[in-house]
Amino acid sequence: DFVAGAHRGWFAPRVREFEADAAQLRDQLQSACSAAPQRDSALSEIRGRWRRTALAFDRLAGVSVGPLLSRRSARQIDFWPIRPEAVTRAILSAPRDLRALERIGTPAKGLGALEWILWFRPGPRGQDACGYAALLAEELYQEARALAQAFGELAQRDWNEQPEQAATAMAEIVNQWVGGLETLRWQRMDRPRRSGAGKTRYPRQAGGIAAQSWSARWEALAALGVLQEDRAEPAPGEGLVPLETYLRGRGLNPLADKLDGAIRGAGRALRAARPADAGRVGSAGGALGSAKQVAEAEVAPALDVQLGFSDSDGD
Repeated sequence: DFVAGAHRGWFAPRVREFEADAAQLRDQLQSACSAAPQRDSALSEIRGRWRRTALAFDRLAGVSVGPLLSRRSARQIDFWPIRPEAVTRAILSAPRDLRALERIGTPAKGLGALEWILWFRPGPRGQDACGYAALLAEELYQEARALAQAFGELAQRDWNEQPEQAATAMAEIVNQWVGGLETLRWQRMDRPRRSGAGKTRYPRQAGGIAAQSWSARWEALAALGVLQEDRAEPAPGEGLVPLETYLRGRGLNPLADKLDGAIRGAGRALRAARPADAGRVGSAGGALGSAKQVAEAEVAPALDVQLGFSDSDGD
Protein backbone atom coordinates (compact mmCIF):
# COMPACT_ATOMS: atom_id res chain seq x y z
CA ASP A 1 0.00 0.00 0.00
CA PHE A 2 2.84 2.40 0.77
CA VAL A 3 4.61 1.73 -2.53
CA ALA A 4 1.42 1.74 -4.60
CA GLY A 5 0.25 4.94 -2.94
CA ALA A 6 3.58 6.67 -3.56
CA HIS A 7 3.57 5.83 -7.26
CA ARG A 8 -0.12 6.44 -7.92
CA GLY A 9 -0.65 9.34 -5.54
CA TRP A 10 2.60 11.23 -5.98
CA PHE A 11 5.01 10.21 -8.72
CA ALA A 12 2.54 9.51 -11.54
CA PRO A 13 0.68 12.86 -11.19
CA ARG A 14 3.91 14.82 -10.79
CA VAL A 15 5.58 13.29 -13.84
CA ARG A 16 2.52 14.05 -15.97
CA GLU A 17 2.74 17.69 -14.88
CA PHE A 18 6.43 17.77 -15.74
CA GLU A 19 5.83 16.23 -19.15
CA ALA A 20 3.05 18.71 -19.96
CA ASP A 21 5.14 21.73 -18.95
CA ALA A 22 8.20 20.46 -20.81
CA ALA A 23 6.11 19.99 -23.95
CA GLN A 24 4.82 23.56 -23.78
CA LEU A 25 8.31 24.93 -23.14
CA ARG A 26 9.56 23.10 -26.22
CA ASP A 27 6.68 24.34 -28.36
CA GLN A 28 7.08 27.95 -27.21
CA LEU A 29 10.82 27.98 -27.88
CA GLN A 30 10.46 26.38 -31.30
CA SER A 31 7.77 28.88 -32.23
CA ALA A 32 9.78 31.86 -30.98
CA CYS A 33 12.93 30.80 -32.77
CA SER A 34 11.16 30.38 -36.11
CA ALA A 35 9.20 33.64 -35.88
CA ALA A 36 10.22 36.62 -37.99
CA PRO A 37 10.35 39.13 -36.52
CA GLN A 38 10.61 37.69 -33.04
CA ARG A 39 8.22 39.15 -30.48
CA ASP A 40 9.70 40.84 -27.40
CA SER A 41 6.84 39.34 -25.36
CA ALA A 42 7.96 35.83 -26.32
CA LEU A 43 10.94 35.96 -23.96
CA SER A 44 8.73 36.77 -20.96
CA GLU A 45 6.35 33.96 -21.86
CA ILE A 46 9.16 31.44 -22.29
CA ARG A 47 10.76 32.47 -19.00
CA GLY A 48 7.45 31.87 -17.25
CA ARG A 49 7.13 28.43 -18.81
CA TRP A 50 10.72 27.59 -17.85
CA ARG A 51 9.87 28.47 -14.25
CA ARG A 52 6.84 26.16 -14.28
CA THR A 53 8.84 23.35 -15.88
CA ALA A 54 11.72 23.67 -13.41
CA LEU A 55 9.36 23.63 -10.43
CA ALA A 56 7.49 20.64 -11.85
CA PHE A 57 10.77 18.76 -12.06
CA ASP A 58 11.66 19.81 -8.50
CA ARG A 59 8.39 18.34 -7.21
CA LEU A 60 9.02 15.12 -9.09
CA ALA A 61 12.70 14.80 -8.19
CA GLY A 62 12.44 15.95 -4.57
CA VAL A 63 12.50 12.22 -3.79
CA SER A 64 14.31 10.56 -6.70
CA VAL A 65 13.30 6.94 -7.12
CA GLY A 66 12.91 4.33 -9.85
CA PRO A 67 13.33 5.76 -13.35
CA LEU A 68 14.82 9.00 -12.01
CA LEU A 69 17.68 6.91 -10.62
CA SER A 70 18.10 4.41 -13.43
CA ARG A 71 18.08 7.17 -16.06
CA ARG A 72 20.23 9.49 -13.94
CA SER A 73 17.77 12.21 -14.83
CA ALA A 74 19.06 14.80 -12.36
CA ARG A 75 22.51 14.71 -13.92
CA GLN A 76 21.20 14.62 -17.47
CA ILE A 77 18.76 17.52 -17.30
CA ASP A 78 19.44 19.40 -14.07
CA PHE A 79 23.21 19.71 -13.78
CA TRP A 80 24.38 22.27 -11.22
CA PRO A 81 26.25 24.59 -10.98
CA ILE A 82 25.68 26.18 -14.36
CA ARG A 83 28.85 26.39 -16.47
CA PRO A 84 28.43 29.51 -18.67
CA GLU A 85 31.65 28.87 -20.61
CA ALA A 86 30.49 25.36 -21.48
CA VAL A 87 27.09 26.65 -22.59
CA THR A 88 28.74 29.31 -24.76
CA ARG A 89 30.97 26.73 -26.45
CA ALA A 90 27.96 24.50 -27.04
CA ILE A 91 26.02 27.37 -28.65
CA LEU A 92 28.93 28.13 -30.98
CA SER A 93 29.21 24.45 -31.97
CA ALA A 94 25.62 24.74 -33.29
CA PRO A 95 24.36 21.14 -32.94
CA ARG A 96 21.49 20.55 -35.37
CA ASP A 97 19.64 17.64 -33.78
CA LEU A 98 19.43 15.44 -30.68
CA ARG A 99 22.06 13.05 -32.02
CA ALA A 100 24.53 15.91 -32.32
CA LEU A 101 23.48 17.12 -28.88
CA GLU A 102 24.63 13.80 -27.41
CA ARG A 103 28.21 14.95 -27.95
CA ILE A 104 27.63 17.99 -25.72
CA GLY A 105 28.54 17.45 -22.06
CA THR A 106 25.86 17.63 -19.37
CA PRO A 107 27.25 20.89 -17.82
CA ALA A 108 26.07 22.67 -20.98
CA LYS A 109 22.59 21.15 -21.11
CA GLY A 110 19.34 20.87 -19.22
CA LEU A 111 17.35 23.25 -17.07
CA GLY A 112 20.41 25.14 -15.82
CA ALA A 113 21.74 25.84 -19.31
CA LEU A 114 18.30 26.99 -20.42
CA GLU A 115 18.10 29.26 -17.40
CA TRP A 116 21.43 30.90 -18.25
CA ILE A 117 20.45 31.41 -21.89
CA LEU A 118 17.03 32.85 -21.08
CA TRP A 119 18.27 35.31 -18.45
CA PHE A 120 21.81 36.17 -19.50
CA ARG A 121 21.75 35.55 -23.23
CA PRO A 122 18.06 35.86 -24.17
CA GLY A 123 17.17 33.13 -26.64
CA PRO A 124 14.48 34.88 -28.72
CA ARG A 125 16.85 37.85 -29.25
CA GLY A 126 19.86 35.89 -30.45
CA GLN A 127 19.27 33.34 -33.19
CA ASP A 128 22.29 31.18 -32.36
CA ALA A 129 21.37 30.88 -28.68
CA CYS A 130 17.69 30.51 -29.52
CA GLY A 131 18.25 27.50 -31.75
CA TYR A 132 20.39 25.81 -29.11
CA ALA A 133 17.80 26.54 -26.41
CA ALA A 134 15.07 25.02 -28.56
CA LEU A 135 17.15 21.86 -28.96
CA LEU A 136 17.73 21.69 -25.21
CA ALA A 137 13.98 22.01 -24.65
CA GLU A 138 13.38 19.13 -27.07
CA GLU A 139 15.83 16.94 -25.16
CA LEU A 140 14.17 17.97 -21.90
CA TYR A 141 10.78 16.96 -23.25
CA GLN A 142 12.07 13.59 -24.48
CA GLU A 143 13.41 12.86 -20.98
CA ALA A 144 10.10 13.90 -19.43
CA ARG A 145 8.24 11.66 -21.86
CA ALA A 146 10.44 8.66 -21.03
CA LEU A 147 9.97 9.27 -17.31
CA ALA A 148 6.21 9.56 -17.73
CA GLN A 149 6.04 6.22 -19.49
CA ALA A 150 8.20 4.48 -16.89
CA PHE A 151 6.37 5.92 -13.87
CA GLY A 152 3.04 5.20 -15.55
CA GLU A 153 3.95 1.52 -15.73
CA LEU A 154 4.93 1.50 -12.05
CA ALA A 155 1.64 3.13 -11.11
CA GLN A 156 -0.26 0.34 -12.86
CA ARG A 157 1.67 -2.46 -11.18
CA ASP A 158 -0.08 -4.75 -8.71
CA TRP A 159 2.44 -4.68 -5.88
CA ASN A 160 0.44 -7.23 -3.87
CA GLU A 161 1.44 -9.78 -6.48
CA GLN A 162 5.11 -8.87 -6.08
CA PRO A 163 5.85 -8.68 -2.33
CA GLU A 164 9.63 -8.95 -2.70
CA GLN A 165 9.75 -6.19 -5.30
CA ALA A 166 7.45 -4.10 -3.11
CA ALA A 167 9.82 -4.48 -0.16
CA THR A 168 12.76 -3.46 -2.33
CA ALA A 169 10.85 -0.49 -3.71
CA MET A 170 9.84 0.64 -0.24
CA ALA A 171 13.44 0.46 0.97
CA GLU A 172 14.47 2.57 -2.03
CA ILE A 173 11.78 5.18 -1.38
CA VAL A 174 12.75 5.45 2.29
CA ASN A 175 16.44 5.73 1.37
CA GLN A 176 15.76 8.36 -1.25
CA TRP A 177 13.41 10.23 1.05
CA VAL A 178 16.20 10.55 3.60
CA GLY A 179 18.58 11.43 0.77
CA GLY A 180 16.13 14.06 -0.45
CA LEU A 181 16.28 15.78 2.92
CA GLU A 182 20.06 15.92 2.66
CA THR A 183 20.02 17.05 -0.97
CA LEU A 184 17.73 19.93 -0.13
CA ARG A 185 19.72 20.85 2.99
CA TRP A 186 23.22 20.64 1.58
CA GLN A 187 23.25 20.77 -2.22
CA ARG A 188 20.40 23.21 -2.71
CA MET A 189 20.81 25.44 0.35
CA ASP A 190 23.82 25.10 2.67
CA ARG A 191 26.63 24.49 0.18
CA PRO A 192 25.73 27.50 -1.99
CA ARG A 193 25.31 29.60 1.17
CA ARG A 194 28.73 28.61 2.49
CA SER A 195 30.55 29.00 -0.83
CA GLY A 196 28.99 32.27 -1.90
CA ALA A 197 32.00 34.45 -1.11
CA GLY A 198 29.74 37.48 -0.82
CA LYS A 199 27.70 36.63 -3.90
CA THR A 200 25.69 33.52 -3.14
CA ARG A 201 24.07 31.78 -6.11
CA TYR A 202 21.43 29.17 -5.39
CA PRO A 203 19.97 26.80 -7.98
CA ARG A 204 17.16 28.55 -9.89
CA GLN A 205 18.18 31.96 -8.52
CA ALA A 206 18.87 33.49 -11.94
CA GLY A 207 15.30 32.63 -12.87
CA GLY A 208 14.02 34.19 -9.66
CA ILE A 209 12.59 31.01 -8.13
CA ALA A 210 15.24 29.74 -5.71
CA ALA A 211 12.87 29.84 -2.72
CA GLN A 212 10.02 28.35 -4.78
CA SER A 213 12.38 25.56 -5.83
CA TRP A 214 13.09 24.73 -2.19
CA SER A 215 9.36 24.68 -1.51
CA ALA A 216 8.66 22.45 -4.52
CA ARG A 217 11.20 19.87 -3.37
CA TRP A 218 9.81 20.14 0.13
CA GLU A 219 6.33 19.29 -1.20
CA ALA A 220 7.59 15.83 -2.18
CA LEU A 221 9.35 15.28 1.14
CA ALA A 222 6.38 16.45 3.20
CA ALA A 223 3.78 14.52 1.18
CA LEU A 224 5.67 11.24 1.48
CA GLY A 225 6.67 11.94 5.08
CA VAL A 226 3.59 13.02 7.01
CA LEU A 227 -0.16 13.16 6.52
CA GLN A 228 -1.04 16.58 5.12
CA GLU A 229 -3.67 18.64 6.91
CA ASP A 230 -5.92 18.79 3.85
CA ARG A 231 -5.95 15.01 3.36
CA ALA A 232 -8.03 12.39 5.07
CA GLU A 233 -6.48 9.26 6.55
CA PRO A 234 -6.05 6.90 3.58
CA ALA A 235 -8.11 3.70 3.51
CA PRO A 236 -6.12 0.47 3.09
CA GLY A 237 -5.08 0.12 -0.51
CA GLU A 238 -6.26 3.59 -1.47
CA GLY A 239 -4.42 6.89 -1.67
CA LEU A 240 -1.01 8.14 -0.64
CA VAL A 241 0.31 6.50 2.55
CA PRO A 242 3.02 8.72 4.13
CA LEU A 243 5.64 7.34 6.48
CA GLU A 244 3.87 8.81 9.49
CA THR A 245 0.68 6.88 8.69
CA TYR A 246 2.65 3.71 8.04
CA LEU A 247 4.30 4.01 11.45
CA ARG A 248 0.93 4.49 13.14
CA GLY A 249 -0.34 1.42 11.34
CA ARG A 250 2.41 -0.55 13.05
CA GLY A 251 1.51 0.88 16.45
CA LEU A 252 4.51 3.23 16.60
CA ASN A 253 2.57 6.35 17.53
CA PRO A 254 5.30 8.04 19.64
CA LEU A 255 7.76 7.76 16.78
CA ALA A 256 5.12 8.94 14.30
CA ASP A 257 4.51 11.97 16.53
CA LYS A 258 8.24 12.67 16.67
CA LEU A 259 8.56 12.43 12.89
CA ASP A 260 5.53 14.67 12.44
CA GLY A 261 7.03 17.29 14.75
CA ALA A 262 10.40 17.22 13.00
CA ILE A 263 8.88 17.51 9.52
CA ARG A 264 6.50 20.29 10.45
CA GLY A 265 9.28 22.18 12.21
CA ALA A 266 11.46 21.92 9.10
CA GLY A 267 8.53 23.07 6.98
CA ARG A 268 8.09 26.22 9.08
CA ALA A 269 11.78 27.03 8.89
CA LEU A 270 11.81 26.44 5.15
CA ARG A 271 8.84 28.72 4.54
CA ALA A 272 10.69 31.52 6.34
CA ALA A 273 13.90 31.06 4.35
CA ARG A 274 14.82 33.54 1.62
CA PRO A 275 17.95 33.58 -0.57
CA ALA A 276 18.83 37.08 0.59
CA ASP A 277 18.77 36.08 4.28
CA ALA A 278 21.69 33.73 4.93
CA GLY A 279 20.71 33.36 8.60
CA ARG A 280 17.27 32.00 7.81
CA VAL A 281 18.67 29.73 5.12
CA GLY A 282 21.06 28.37 7.73
CA SER A 283 18.22 27.86 10.21
CA ALA A 284 16.22 25.98 7.60
CA GLY A 285 19.23 23.81 6.89
CA GLY A 286 19.54 23.02 10.59
CA ALA A 287 15.87 22.03 10.80
CA LEU A 288 16.24 19.80 7.76
CA GLY A 289 19.27 18.20 9.38
CA SER A 290 17.27 17.49 12.53
CA ALA A 291 14.51 15.85 10.52
CA LYS A 292 17.08 13.76 8.69
CA GLN A 293 18.60 12.67 12.01
CA VAL A 294 15.22 11.42 13.24
CA ALA A 295 14.72 9.54 9.98
CA GLU A 296 18.18 7.98 10.02
CA ALA A 297 18.42 7.12 13.71
CA GLU A 298 14.85 6.03 14.42
CA VAL A 299 12.46 5.81 11.46
CA ALA A 300 14.57 3.67 9.14
CA PRO A 301 15.48 1.13 11.86
CA ALA A 302 11.83 0.91 12.94
CA LEU A 303 10.92 0.05 9.34
CA ASP A 304 13.78 -2.47 9.03
CA VAL A 305 15.24 -0.40 6.22
CA GLN A 306 19.00 -0.27 5.85
CA LEU A 307 20.19 3.11 4.63
CA GLY A 308 22.91 3.31 2.00
CA PHE A 309 24.12 5.23 -1.01
CA SER A 310 22.51 5.21 -4.43
CA ASP A 311 23.99 5.80 -7.86
CA SER A 312 22.63 9.33 -7.78
CA ASP A 313 24.43 10.40 -4.62
CA GLY A 314 26.72 13.28 -5.42
CA ASP A 315 24.95 14.32 -8.63
